Order: sequence, then structure tokens, then C-alpha cells
Amino acid sequence: MDQLAIPRLTLQGSPRDIGQAHGETFRPLVQDNVKTYFAIFAHYAGLSREQVLSRASLFIPVIQQFDTDLFEEIRGIAEASGNQLEEIVAINSRTEIMFKETPHLGECTALAATPEATASGHTLLGQNWDWMPKLDGHMLLLTIKQKGQEEKPTVLTYTEAGIVAKIGMNSAGLGVCVNLLVSDSTRVGLPFHILCRGILSSFSMGEALGKIFNHQTGASANYLIGHMDGEAIDIETNPSGVEYLYSQDGTLSHANHFESRLPVPDEGRKIFPDTILRSCRSGKFLAQQRGEISVEILQTILQDHFNYPSSICRHPDTRAHELEQVQTNASIVMNLTERTMWICEGNPCKGGYTAVPLV
Repeated sequence: MDQLAIPRLTLQGSPRDIGQAHGETFRPLVQDNVKTYFAIFAHYAGLSREQVLSRASLFIPVIQQFDTDLFEEIRGIAEASGNQLEEIVAINSRTEIMFKETPHLGECTALAATPEATASGHTLLGQNWDWMPKLDGHMLLLTIKQKGQEEKPTVLTYTEAGIVAKIGMNSAGLGVCVNLLVSDSTRVGLPFHILCRGILSSFSMGEALGKIFNHQTGASANYLIGHMDGEAIDIETNPSGVEYLYSQDGTLSHANHFESRLPVPDEGRKIFPDTILRSCRSGKFLAQQRGEISVEILQTILQDHFNYPSSICRHPDTRAHELEQVQTNASIVMNLTERTMWICEGNPCKGGYTAVPLV
């Protein structure tokens, strides 16, 4: 039985219908998310409301050019939630709106195991989504049945209220986990969360990779992509380029620093050095369990407390300012072969996982 407290909704119809149902059903959460992020923009980047709206307007044509259906969905969220279009664009572009003023906080740890490394012969992805405790309670689980100008797969995504996608999988057997990366260059480009939805709206891994390699991104990020047919690949992006990581032994792990050949200054290692420990430690555990990796093994890795509180299972450092604390707000494991998502709300050391089928 589903014991999740997180709000859930199935969205279907035209792109505008999908957005309006999202905005209307979760109107208070969307409005609170906008309010919270505008406070975060002010705290970290010193941006006034007018400056945020001005920055957001720069991303409107970028999103429209990438996917007109998705832009109409964003417009629908804004209309039904009682927010300005630029406010919803701002939270969907939150990583880019802040530009170089990235919070000095460690974030997520992501894992993948393909059939040669798993006990079942299935493809598995997993990650802890680490972010501010203040944003806990702003999350949604959305099933999106898309009917736009182009045929697209059904998407199951764990995301924030008002944001079109984050971690998830689709009916074509493709899934994505994500990590923040930081370098010294940022610009107006395709927003991180918009690209997440673009990946999840792809029927194949090749289509997803094409969207990444053919669109300039605005900020640095990492996308760990898997497919039920037995592949996983890790893509690191930066406004100046894109590179990939591929494992011959069927396991991949990633945190918040660059590991590919991409020639960019890696600010992540300086800002949150625990990223090295989380990446190395999770990779070591995957190697130790190779051939026996299961959903339960990934869940156990995601509970690890080495270097507490800045561990894989992250806990807030209460000495820090409220907006500078980070915790694991959710832990997610996906079996792409069975198209099932396992979710633990909050720290996985404290709670259990609930299975959620794609449809």
C-alpha cells in the first residue's frame, strides 16, 4: 500500500491543461515555493524581486525555442496558481537565475547499475536529493501523460511545486538522476530543470543525448541517464561544453564535482569538498557489490553516514544559517526494467521506501 505523504497527481490533456491542473491543484504550494525561492535569490545573490523577474524574462525565448509545448505548460501553471509567468519561469530556471552565486552547500549523490552488475539483470538508478530543509514539504510526485504537438512518453517525476521536472523515469524505460556542478562560467542558456523534462520526454537514450549535446546550457550540471535495455551513461554539462562518463563494468556514481575530460575550472571541489568522499565511497560500495546489486543494496548505500552530517545521507548542520543548511529531503531508487520508483521521504536512515509504479 502506498504510504507516501507527498502530494501526487496524474496530469493529462493539452500542455496548457497539464499546467493549469498542476497550478490549480497545488496553488498554495506553488505560491509558497515562489515566495521561498525569491527569498533565497535575495539571500544568496542579493537579487531584488525586479532583478529576478528581469533575469527570468531572458529565459522565456530559450524555453520557447526548446519546446513550445513545455512553455505552454509553464504558462498554464502560472495562470492557474495566480503567479506571474516570469515567477514560474524563475523557479524553473532557479539554478541559472542565481548564476555564479551558487549556495556553498553540498548536494546530491547519484548511482547507476546495469544488468552485468545487478543481481536481477535489471537496470537501476538511485539518488539522494539533498537541498534546504525549508524546501521540504514543497515536493510533488507527478505522472504526466503528454499530448502536445509531438508524441511523447508518459513521465513519472519527483519534483518541486511549480517546476516541470527533476528526477524521474518514463514509459519508454528511460530514467534520469541529477547533480549540481559549479564552474566559473554561467550564461543565459537552457535551464537545468527544463532539460530534465526534455530528457524525460525522450523515447530513447540517443534522443535524450541529442537534446543535451545540441542545446547550450546556462549552468553546470550532471545528468546520470539509464535505460531499461541495459545501459547507463553520465553527462556533465557546462555552458562551454559537454562531456560524458561511461563504465565498462556496469556501475556509475557521481556527486558534485567534474570527473570527465571537460576542461573547466571545478569550483565544486572547493565549495563542497565532501563531494569527493561521497562519490568515491558510493563508487567503492557499488564495486564491492558488483553482480549482486539490488534495489535494497542501493537503498543501503544511500543511508551511509561517513563524514556525518555531510555524508551520502545528509543531515543539516544546525550551526549554519537556516538558508544555508542542507539535508536529504528524499531518497529515490528506480528499477527501469520494471518501471517502478522507490521513494523515501526525508533521510533514508529514518524511514522506509515506498514502491510507486509508473502507471
